[in-house]
Amino acid sequence: MAATLKSNKRLFYIFILCLAVFIAADDQTVIVTLLPSMVMDLSISIGELNKISWTITSYLLGFTIVMPLAGKLCDKYGFRNSLIFSLLVFSIGSLLVGITSSIPDKLFFLSKLNWLIFFRFLQAMGGGAIIPIAIASVSIILEKKYWIYGFGLIGASAEAGGVIGPLWGSLILEIWDWPAAFFLNLPLSFFVIILILTMPKSKKNIVKIKLVDTVLISLVLILITLLVSEFNNLGFIQIVIIIILSLIISIGVIKIRFYGQDLIPSQLIVSRTFLFTFITHFFIGCSLIIVMVVIPLSGSTIYQLDNISIGLSLLKVTAFIGVGSLFGIFFSKISTSLTMILGSIFISMGTFLYSKNLDIPTDQINIIFFIIGIGFGLFIVPIHNTGLHNIGENIRGITSSMISLSRMIGMIFGLSLMTTIGTARFSELVTGIQVFSLDPNVQNKINDNINQAGLEVFNEIMLGAFIFSLLASFSALILSYVYIKN
Repeated sequence: MAATLKSNKRLFYIFILCLAVFIAADDQTVIVTLLPSMVMDLSISIGELNKISWTITSYLLGFTIVMPLAGKLCDKYGFRNSLIFSLLVFSIGSLLVGITSSIPDKLFFLSKLNWLIFFRFLQAMGGGAIIPIAIASVSIILEKKYWIYGFGLIGASAEAGGVIGPLWGSLILEIWDWPAAFFLNLPLSFFVIILILTMPKSKKNIVKIKLVDTVLISLVLILITLLVSEFNNLGFIQIVIIIILSLIISIGVIKIRFYGQDLIPSQLIVSRTFLFTFITHFFIGCSLIIVMVVIPLSGSTIYQLDNISIGLSLLKVTAFIGVGSLFGIFFSKISTSLTMILGSIFISMGTFLYSKNLDIPTDQINIIFFIIGIGFGLFIVPIHNTGLHNIGENIRGITSSMISLSRMIGMIFGLSLMTTIGTARFSELVTGIQVFSLDPNVQNKINDNINQAGLEVFNEIMLGAFIFSLLASFSALILSYVYIKN
């Protein structure tokens, strides 16, 4: 198809893909500034506040679980039909999230918070499909020599959505209420669908879609996330989760042993390039989510910054991820391997420097956030370039999905692990500290001690991000060697 399209048509189609990706990516971060209003409006009790993080985790899980299926749908039905279907699911999910506050309390024994978590999961099932389909579409619309430009633009659009999210949420709260952020997704999505209908139909392939493997992998991922994020001690619930998880894994092993698997194409299983692409992107996701969580949390808890200041702090990282992805286009034309190594250096240096400078208010940090953003951005183009290397058109959809999936799994793992460790560590540090005093001087000292404990926890968590970045660097070196050899 790529060779028969005119240049102006290609640019228009890439613009449509970027717009779709932008809308989906915006909802990953918009909830950060909406959460306080949502907590009050949904009458979430103090006892449920620890569960509110699941509104983020459920979105990441939905994003992750749908990606392999989205890739196969793209290969089987073409990118145009798959994109339209994904946007419709995303719109329905957005509508349901928006009307959550109107749901009767304890409807079907579920609280409003539980319904919100479920609807966010459904919304993500549509949004998560858009990015891998868009990436696969680039490899069909553009000739191979222009792929790096398309990947860079898609990556920049995804990061731009993440940049605008917190600021968009803050603006909506100033003039309306939190449901508006989700209701506005409907006209935006329908507008993009109309644009997609102008795109040519892509080639359909004979692809078998079997849900057994996808369901098994999804259940394993959800249970592991539950186990890691809620693990305080080995209690009854944890033992039950471990037993169920072991049973599902056993079923999966037996199924693969006697009937094979239908999730990952055999070409990818034997590809060392794809293997190390997956591993590298996993560690990148682990490091990225920690940075994206620490910035707003430290800003709000340690330095009591307002939503706009927190959004602008995140902007310094996310905007430069977009800039880094554009730099990645240029450097990848020189050397894909060099670009990944350069990105590794920037990420490792940035996360290490941030861990040593957390005592500086978040809104006063500039150059370190720029370094971190550039590093993550530099990875976007080469990681997809290597992952799609020598991959046939008939499985590019599932391949791009698996590449995106690896980062999302890393983000879920990194968020769950660091949240669990951070919570336990903070509880340990504040044990014995008096919580309240009528004496203002004593209270100020208490607040200082608690803030110091928080800073120590954030420092240790950021060291975790640094370790993950080192693992990503090591994996990227191996990937570069394998890529050059092939």
